[in-house]
Amino acid sequence: MMDLAERRATAALWSIQGVGPVTLREVRTRVGPPGELLHQPVSSWAPLVPWRADSHAHVMSVGTLAAAADRLEARCKAHGARILFPGDAAFPWLLVNIDKAPAVLFALGPAGDAPPRRRIAIVGTRNIDSGSRERVAAVAAGAAGAGLCVVSGAARGTDEAAHRGALAVKGETWAFLGSALDEMDTAEALSRQILRRGGTVLSEFPPGFRPNTNSFTLRNRLISGASDAVLVFRAPVKSGALHTADAALAQRRPLLATPGDPWNPAAMGSNALLRDGKARPHVDLSDLLNAVGLEGAMSPAEPVPDVDLTQLGPVAAEVLALLAQGPADFEGLQQELPAVGSGELSSALVELEVFGAVVHKGGRRYEKR
Repeated sequence: MMDLAERRATAALWSIQGVGPVTLREVRTRVGPPGELLHQPVSSWAPLVPWRADSHAHVMSVGTLAAAADRLEARCKAHGARILFPGDAAFPWLLVNIDKAPAVLFALGPAGDAPPRRRIAIVGTRNIDSGSRERVAAVAAGAAGAGLCVVSGAARGTDEAAHRGALAVKGETWAFLGSALDEMDTAEALSRQILRRGGTVLSEFPPGFRPNTNSFTLRNRLISGASDAVLVFRAPVKSGALHTADAALAQRRPLLATPGDPWNPAAMGSNALLRDGKARPHVDLSDLLNAVGLEGAMSPAEPVPDVDLTQLGPVAAEVLALLAQGPADFEGLQQELPAVGSGELSSALVELEVFGAVVHKGGRRYEKR
């Protein structure tokens, strides 16, 4: 866990235009831990670092990293964003070991404050017909209703349908943006709705960063990297969703694709993933659950031992107390907990399974371990 000086210095460096994971590594290698540089004039150590051409002038104008951190923290506070670091509870832990992992994330919404759960990324073309949009929303609603967090990119089309489907059943959803959180542009309306309904919007880009083609490609590795598996619902041959698919394969995330009509240009890219053996077919919810490590309906592939059950959320704790009295099916648990919605109950059961506290016996029947 980084101390305060290291956190502030790292965030300050990350906020400088053109600075990314490679440059941060160079600073640590050539100069030392950023925290030790916090109050030193940048001009005293910057010449030792091979800066990118587009970042050198910006670095030299900073003064000190402490001053840059002050400015960054003030901008984040102004629009309510949190600054997250690897090791923080809210930082998606699956991102830590990906190639070119972000040193900092900026977040609006609860982020990792929700109970632990598996995550499925759902991506695809922006140009989908109304029928496909409804099917994407139904797939996302089914996944969220089964307790998965739905991850996507807040773009129009498939992304939007995926987020809305999760929100429709009061499920958890995360959106990774290709812009700063205060520069959301076309994603703003959907992002605001995600936030109003309890979802989370994240970005690796510091306040003031304007989106560009490259930034959307960069964020795709975060969509896949933060997820346990990736579903490409529908994608043409040239599609940003295929960049996410490539990232998933590089990160060794299970990749699925929904089979589409072979004559439909909108499905040619996703169908090619199936033809080439890069993706497994997605036909129903069980395919998604199996891909994220949950067998059948909601059973973990491997038990999770030695977990502190005091970490459970309040609904999961109530469910566990009921199951301590004996096995029960989903409908019986609903009757015992009338104030808990079906989506919340499904999420609680997945949480308990992830914690290794309950076993799904099939037929939507559960028992305490």
